[in-house]
Amino acid sequence: MEPGVPGSSPGGGTIDANFRSAHARYAAHGARAAGYVFRSLDGQDGYLFEIRDGARSAVFAAGAGVPYALNDARAASLARDKAFCAAALAEAGVAALAGRMFFVTKRWAEMRGPGREPEDALAYAEGAAYPLFCKPISGSNGLYAEVIADAPAFADYMARVAREHFAILIQPFVQGDEYRVFVLQGRALFTYRKHLPRIVGDGRSSVAALAAALERDNGGPMARARDHAGRIYAADEVAPANAVLTLEGPANRAAGGGASDLQNGAPPALAHVALGACAALGLGLAGVDIFDLSPTRDLSVLSVIEVNSNPMIATLEDHGRWDLIELIWRANFEAALK
Repeated sequence: MEPGVPGSSPGGGTIDANFRSAHARYAAHGARAAGYVFRSLDGQDGYLFEIRDGARSAVFAAGAGVPYALNDARAASLARDKAFCAAALAEAGVAALAGRMFFVTKRWAEMRGPGREPEDALAYAEGAAYPLFCKPISGSNGLYAEVIADAPAFADYMARVAREHFAILIQPFVQGDEYRVFVLQGRALFTYRKHLPRIVGDGRSSVAALAAALERDNGGPMARARDHAGRIYAADEVAPANAVLTLEGPANRAAGGGASDLQNGAPPALAHVALGACAALGLGLAGVDIFDLSPTRDLSVLSVIEVNSNPMIATLEDHGRWDLIELIWRANFEAALK
């Protein structure tokens, strides 16, 4: 049976390509390959599922949960908080993007020291060098990860992000080649280059309309669009036919970004940084996002953007690398069934 085709797993469980949870699809594939029984515990959603190997069984939570048994709660929670993660990496001597953390709500203000409240963030923004890159400290999928152009835009951003998050990380806006290194049990398993979302002009549609039609999972305001020469296009401007415009912001797949040059392992320089980051945090599995900031893009100046302890691996499905999906989930099953 081919990957992704509905059918029965050993022992009678159901495998279905149409689970809403991608983790469930990949776990079902891995279970079939390993000879385990896979069973969804919440029907077609697949956000709660069980793996059984004879007398042993393990239950996994996807969606808002973390299905990777290879990471303990301490390491996963440390990586999830982007501010804590950056501080821990700096303490370990791993190069990471600098940033300032501020709270965007007064909730629980009595539990923390002064200097990082919403009013402090607004004061910081008044004298900041723009553009800035802002993101929630516990966000995912590129949600609310935005390039901020000026102080009024920052105030608007704070009001929007405060509806769902309590704190943000403010970083300088930098440009470089972005890579993801996937680390599994102390080795760089695979690497690919990440690309910012792109739109192609048709000579008729506005930049805003083209951006709205871009396939992506997250929303938010439209990012600034630039052509290859660096010219910024206004949202209501018509993009010339065949003009390729890049949207500033996160390069996440969920945000409409792309991936290329997927390869087994990683170049030594990238592997060194990624493995150092995972060792510093105590992670057995992670997706480490890294900027190459060197002038000639030769991997000589690298900086960790963030470390994802709950990485999606849909890019592997996009590239037909079910062998790697199987390898990852086999290792995860072994960790969970100990």
